[in-house]
Amino acid sequence: MTVDETLAVLGWCMVVNFGVLLVWTIARAVAPNLMYRTQRLVTSISQEDFDRTMYTLMGQFKLAIILFNLAPYVALRIVFHS
Repeated sequence: MTVDETLAVLGWCMVVNFGVLLVWTIARAVAPNLMYRTQRLVTSISQEDFDRTMYTLMGQFKLAIILFNLAPYVALRIVFHS
């Protein structure tokens, strides 16, 4: 795989992952009770714990996107296309 192909893959991975995060954020903002009721069918979690867990997971997912997609993309751009 060439550097240009790697940059393309990392770029598209970043777009897809931020798209997932955006959909998750919108769903969380528009229908938080629906998300909670859906999870309530499977687990017995309180509303506070559910909210805390959702925001924690969203933050961890955002950090993972930055760490595994954005940082390598920027580093390769700097090294090979300066």
